[in-house]
Amino acid sequence: MDVTPDQAALVVERNDCPNCEAPADSACRTRGGKTAAKYHTPRFVLVPALREELEVPVPADRGPGRA
Repeated sequence: MDVTPDQAALVVERNDCPNCEAPADSACRTRGGKTAAKYHTPRFVLVPALREELEVPVPADRGPGRA
């Protein structure tokens, strides 16, 4: 699927993350509670169009590394 990181983020964030339990409309979190740099695989696999992707990065405006 040819989507921008922002488009992929919007689609991925429609689901709660089964890995870190981030709620819908929120980026994935690290164990320390900071924003993760990439969405957890179980979360973006829930989106059929993104299942073949190896990774889905969190957009820069989500502030990876910040609480």
